[in-house]
Amino acid sequence: MLATERLLEIEEKIGAMVDRIVPIELDEETLRITLYLKDGSDLRIAEQWDGKTLKRYSYYWLTPANELKVGWDNAPHHTKLESYPHHKHVARQDNLQPSAETCLEDLMRVVVL
Repeated sequence: MLATERLLEIEEKIGAMVDRIVPIELDEETLRITLYLKDGSDLRIAEQWDGKTLKRYSYYWLTPANELKVGWDNAPHHTKLESYPHHKHVARQDNLQPSAETCLEDLMRVVVL
């Protein structure tokens, strides 16, 4: 999926849930954007696509004070977690947990509660 197509898809699916969407980088199949949420927090998004397959992702949800709430990613470095390579960092980088949320649409159900 091209980054521009994905940005349009995100705007259609979750645009109403956020205050604003700020593109940082749209380069072929690589997307980097920041979603500013209505509660003052923000979600920093990086996705790499290969056609219609999401290959790599990183989603970091930060408080208005820029502190980590939760960060989800699929970097292949935490092999002992049952959801490898999918994992999340909760409140701190070293607080690793398995993650069932493996795409933006999954985690938005957590973020906008």
